[in-house]
Amino acid sequence: MSKKRIIAIIGSLVILSGIGYGTYQSVAQDNPSTRSQHVKEEHRSKKRVKPATVGLDGKVKSKASESHSRAVSESRKTAETRKSSSQSEQTNESSQKSASSKQLASQQAVEQGSAVQSASTQSAINQSSQSTESKPVTPPTTTPQPVLEKVSVNVYGPISEGNPKWLNGDQVEIKDGDMVIDVLKRDLQSRGMALSYRGTGGGVYIKGINGLFEFDKGPLSGWLYRVNGSFPNYSCGNYPVKSGDVIDWMYTENLGHDRNAPQG
Repeated sequence: MSKKRIIAIIGSLVILSGIGYGTYQSVAQDNPSTRSQHVKEEHRSKKRVKPATVGLDGKVKSKASESHSRAVSESRKTAETRKSSSQSEQTNESSQKSASSKQLASQQAVEQGSAVQSASTQSAINQSSQSTESKPVTPPTTTPQPVLEKVSVNVYGPISEGNPKWLNGDQVEIKDGDMVIDVLKRDLQSRGMALSYRGTGGGVYIKGINGLFEFDKGPLSGWLYRVNGSFPNYSCGNYPVKSGDVIDWMYTENLGHDRNAPQG
C-alpha cells in the first residue's frame, strides 16, 4: 500500500472517532438524570459565586479593594477640603496684607503730605523772616499826644475843726475859657460832693461846699478862694485858669483874718 492511502485511512478513522464521541455527548445530555445533575451543579456554582463590583477600568473589585477605594476617596475629599480651606485662609491673609499695605501707604502719604506742608510753611516763614530782615526797620510813626492842661484843687474845712482837707491836690483837666467856678463844679461833681452858689459870670458867689454854708460858724463865716497863693478881689466866675494853677478853697470863720486874707 502507498503512503497516501495509509494517511487517508488514518484520517477517516479519526473523523469517525470524533463523530462517535459527539453522538455520545448528545445522548448523555439528553439523559434526565444527567440533566438534573448538571442543573444542580449550576445552582451550586451560583451559590458559591458572590457578586463582584466592577470598577471603571472593567476589573472586578473585591470588598477589601472597595473599602480601600472608599477610604482613598474620603481621604481625597478631606485633602481637597483642607486645600480649599487653606486656599481660603491664604486668600483672607492676602486680603488682610493688601488692606494693611494700602493703609500703610495711605498713612505714609498723609505723613509725606504733612511733611511737605510743614516744609512749605517753614519755607514761607523763613522767606518772610528774610524779607523782614532785608527790609529796613522803620520806627512806628507816633502822633504826639496833646499835653493835657490841668490845675490842682484843694478844699479846706473850718480851722476850728482842725482845718480838715476835704480835697487834696485833685488834678482837674481844664478847657479853653474855663473859670475857677467851672473847675470847682467839675471836681466836686466827680467826687459826689454838693456845691451851692448863686449868680453868673462876674456875679457868682459860693454859698456852700459839701454841706457847709456861710454863717454856719458865725456871722463872719463863709468861703474864700485863692490862686497860686494870692486872694483875688473879684468873683470866681470871672477868673480864668491856666495849666498848672493851684486853686485853694478855704472856709473862714472871721472874714478871712484866720486865713491871712487881705482886708479892704
